[in-house]
Amino acid sequence: MRTLPRPTYRFQGRFTPRDKAKSDYHYLRFDVPAGTERIDVRYTYEGPGPEGNTIDIGLFDARGDNADGFRGWSGGARDRFTVAEQDATPGYLPGLLPPGQWSIILGLYKIRETGCRWQVDVWLWPDASQGCGFPTVRLPRAERGQSSRPARSSGAPDDSGPRWYRGDFQTHTYHSDAQGSPGDLAAVARARELDFIAVTDHNTISQVPHLRTLSGRDLLLIPGIEVTTYYGHANVWGTDRWLEFRCRTREDVEHVIEEAHQHGLLFSINHPKEGGPPWEYGFDLPFDCMEVWQGPWIMRNWESRRRWMDLLEQGRRVVAVGGSDRHQPPFYGVLGFYELGTPTTWVYADALTQEAILAGVRAGHVFISESPAGPRIELTAEANGRTAMMGDELPCREASEVLVYVRVLGASGKMLWLLTRSGLAEALLITGDDFECTAQIPIDAGFVWAEVVYPESEWGDLPGHAPRLAAMGNPIYLAQR
Repeated sequence: MRTLPRPTYRFQGRFTPRDKAKSDYHYLRFDVPAGTERIDVRYTYEGPGPEGNTIDIGLFDARGDNADGFRGWSGGARDRFTVAEQDATPGYLPGLLPPGQWSIILGLYKIRETGCRWQVDVWLWPDASQGCGFPTVRLPRAERGQSSRPARSSGAPDDSGPRWYRGDFQTHTYHSDAQGSPGDLAAVARARELDFIAVTDHNTISQVPHLRTLSGRDLLLIPGIEVTTYYGHANVWGTDRWLEFRCRTREDVEHVIEEAHQHGLLFSINHPKEGGPPWEYGFDLPFDCMEVWQGPWIMRNWESRRRWMDLLEQGRRVVAVGGSDRHQPPFYGVLGFYELGTPTTWVYADALTQEAILAGVRAGHVFISESPAGPRIELTAEANGRTAMMGDELPCREASEVLVYVRVLGASGKMLWLLTRSGLAEALLITGDDFECTAQIPIDAGFVWAEVVYPESEWGDLPGHAPRLAAMGNPIYLAQR
């Protein structure tokens, strides 16, 4: 094992539960002189592990402990990192190293009653060719010489025009806590025949410059960030700007949602269920979407579905989306059971561009299936000579009933459920792989959406006899005006 030189700075201390109660974060300030070309950091702490202590780590530069000064976050995934102008450890932003006071941020995620001793070492190098040899990746050639903030990527336009595009809204690479590269992620997405994926690494945007060269006419990589707090997670898609994650209160989260909305971005609560981890800030916040389906259905997704249904019944119009939450390993050409697209989120969009896909999500033109193969749902409703699709509002004041049309592909032998504010309105056996039906829904039903459900004999031992879904759509909203 290589012997490391004496550090420029060494910080040591001990955290107790009282420190955690005061603040979730602790800052270590150090001066970076002009001419510094590389910064190396390594940290250790006692008692790490799922049932022990967990201390996370990140870095801000001399511009401040904010979006302008953000230089990276690795959470608890790494015990060392480096930052230089042209290269950095995944999770951290390469770029010029402005002189002044920098800050290491330590996140006190879990601190045992017995406390936790810790140590952080910092090395400053006047030449970028020097250093401790910590792992790095270089900026793509087209990005070199740019500032530490990556540029926006919209992806290459697709010629196929308006249609349903299939993708995945939560994925991770080695820029946070996965082992695979963005290239591995893109290779699996292509192998799964997905049209788009959102790359949502935890609390960082260092992956964004690497997405542009991986996108093409067959695959769109949407930059994103999973805002990962100690009390719940949320996705923001289409952003090249770091967003605040140091949220402890409902008001803290509301400020982040406001910032996302100011930049025209969508804010989506992730996996609000036991083991999700759950969302502890409450649901009376102005979020746009909810990850109702994360990974295989058996991962307690019926709990997220129930929370989403509760919001519908309260009059909220929250778009249901899915995400595999796949932490991509290195890909060697063999696909397994749990891959990208488990589940698949289908978006009706005008084109395969970031702007069009996210506009489709904002409109609620979305359904979710258990895999890229489907099942597929097409749901429309008609009243007063007007037609609406999933996510739309259908004015039906002068109508007596609403005619609902459903087409389901690839679900023979399963059940079609139509649900409204009053509960289950129709339950029909799907008798073929291209199944069509119509139904009459009263105008006071509030909304109607479709689900494809496995036969009850295949539900297994899900708690509360919860249904096992193969696909689910977003509602059409029935407006009596």
